[in-house]
Amino acid sequence: MKKIKVTMRYALLSATAVLLALSAVSCLDNQGGNDMRIGRTVLIYIAADNDLEPFARQNLEDIKNGGLPQYFDEGSGDVLLVYADICGETPKLMRLSSGRPGEVYEEVLMEYDQEQDSMSDSVMNAVLSYADALFPSDYRGLVLWSHGTGWLPEGFYSNPVEDSDGGIVPMQLAEDPFAAYVKSFGSDGSSEMDIRDLAEALPVHYSYILFDACLMGGVEVAYELREKCDYLVASAAEVLAAGFPYEEILEDMLDGSLSALKSMCDKYYEYYSEDGATVAVVDTKALDGLATACREVLDNGGRDSIQLLDMDSLQGYYRLNKHWFYDLEDFVTSISPDEERTESFRQALDAAVVYKKATDAFVLRGYVQFDIKTFSGLSTYVPNPENSVLDKYYRTLAWNKAVTMVE
Repeated sequence: MKKIKVTMRYALLSATAVLLALSAVSCLDNQGGNDMRIGRTVLIYIAADNDLEPFARQNLEDIKNGGLPQYFDEGSGDVLLVYADICGETPKLMRLSSGRPGEVYEEVLMEYDQEQDSMSDSVMNAVLSYADALFPSDYRGLVLWSHGTGWLPEGFYSNPVEDSDGGIVPMQLAEDPFAAYVKSFGSDGSSEMDIRDLAEALPVHYSYILFDACLMGGVEVAYELREKCDYLVASAAEVLAAGFPYEEILEDMLDGSLSALKSMCDKYYEYYSEDGATVAVVDTKALDGLATACREVLDNGGRDSIQLLDMDSLQGYYRLNKHWFYDLEDFVTSISPDEERTESFRQALDAAVVYKKATDAFVLRGYVQFDIKTFSGLSTYVPNPENSVLDKYYRTLAWNKAVTMVE
């Protein structure tokens, strides 16, 4: 057990995101940061004012036991920041560093109103902007830690609806016996954030964004965030509630090179190899090329072929009939009109997905939830002619605007 030394550098209770943003600016003159040359910064944004609270606490301990950067207040070095909004605690922004052997420095940079909604886009923007102003760097990594529901609109995953003869009605779903074991981005109490708002909330460009959250490895998510990061690390399937093994991967997170990101994913895969895991690294610079290749398939007969698909034959990454996440390659190659366009698509996919790994099945508490026979690294929505309730929202996403899957 490492000894933890806690210091308060700047503490302020902020009731609103507006006051938070103003406070961030007013504090900057007092930082004394001109003597510091920041190398790399990584910020872990934990939104755990929900049922993930015990897992957030454990992950914080794992982080403190990992390879923390050496503390410095002048000269140069790397910086690890953690924003933690954990149920029952005051949200705070911290800097975690190593001191003497066995000693952890926990420097509280800012405290916030306990009622602050960390899934508000304005709050997230203010927190991230403040962190970047304190420790500006040309290299930034961002970890987003919470529940996750992929590209779906706010609230839909937990309360889905469908078409019926009588109009739009709630879907009938079986009770989930494994709900406590997965991280099915974001939940603060009952508040969620959809990916369009997330893209708007991110104030700067990141070297990478890692989602420690369920179902965020979708092409819709990646494309929405393509201008916000160089690389995206995420899972197409659910992520077990214990999350990424931070004690093992922290040094890779701080390194942040492509090889380090791949190493981090290898460790995640090995950690969950007995249960179930999907993980991929996406090069966002290649996503426009992937969109062009997909559009070519759709415009040349593929779009009309969707309604003829046998949905049960496609590789899915979902449980409990929440059929909104299918394998991108399996889907596109199933509707492609010819081998030439199929090959062009596969080349574009290979350029975009620079790392991928998946277990043979997704297992929870010893029970197989679904087999994983094919894994391209990215999931996708497949429009269902029998239930078009999601199509209106899907048309607003950047990915659909690029490929026009739903007209």
